[in-house]
Amino acid sequence: MALTLSSCSNIANWELSMRSKIGALPLTVSTYDSNGQKIDQIKAKSVNIHTDKKMSQKDDKGNEGSSVIDVDYGHNRMIHVGSTLIAYEGLKNYQDVFSKHTNINDQNHAVPILNTMYQNFKNDWSGDSKVVMIRSQLGMPVAVFAGKNVSIHKSDMKKSTQFVIDGHRLFVYRADYTVYPVASLKK
Repeated sequence: MALTLSSCSNIANWELSMRSKIGALPLTVSTYDSNGQKIDQIKAKSVNIHTDKKMSQKDDKGNEGSSVIDVDYGHNRMIHVGSTLIAYEGLKNYQDVFSKHTNINDQNHAVPILNTMYQNFKNDWSGDSKVVMIRSQLGMPVAVFAGKNVSIHKSDMKKSTQFVIDGHRLFVYRADYTVYPVASLKK
């Protein structure tokens, strides 16, 4: 029995994480204030984002308590905590293209437990055509990304999420986000 795992989104996520750790993942890193205004931006050929080990505070159960993260780029390090941060590579930020509000009206009947199982399976193996809308912690829009194969993955860092969008990395820290199926936005 031959099983092809090359399209498995978990493997793609692992590969992008490894590329980041060995300095082979270029990223654009931006931070935003609570009003969604860009504070700063770093574009670098090698970036790794991780919990700041010196500030790490684990509880009795081993859960990370610190929200301080390090952004290692080139031979430099930015230490960050508090404001919204996004990092991406090979993706276009569609923030200026989409309207600020999204309305979806779906009257299809479904069995929620089956839909949950199906959506989780799809996310783990191939992803789906989705739009990711990212907002500051006060709800101000900061970025919009879209892709044909979008999957969502947990991060080792507190208050952060990793996405794989068409084989590219999107990292979101301390931000609100909503992920919509593209099909529901086209109706």
